[in-house]
Amino acid sequence: MSDEGLGQARDLAERLRAEGHHTAADRMEDAAEHATFSQRIGGELLDALREACEFVLTTVEALDPKTTLMAEELRLEVEKRLHR
Repeated sequence: MSDEGLGQARDLAERLRAEGHHTAADRMEDAAEHATFSQRIGGELLDALREACEFVLTTVEALDPKTTLMAEELRLEVEKRLHR
């Protein structure tokens, strides 16, 4: 969730609470926090996957130098697909 979306969610929660809808406001805040947490964890998982791919490609290159071009192409593909 973007900073703008998080701010909007918090504003909505404040309005709901001001109108006496405390349960709905709590749910809105919880959902916003969960979305932010999930986004952060998802980014960390992508970083870990990119690092694992880099490790594998480097290992393959070390074992067989003829695979350098293939490894480089795979690196570009990994970066394109796992870019955040």
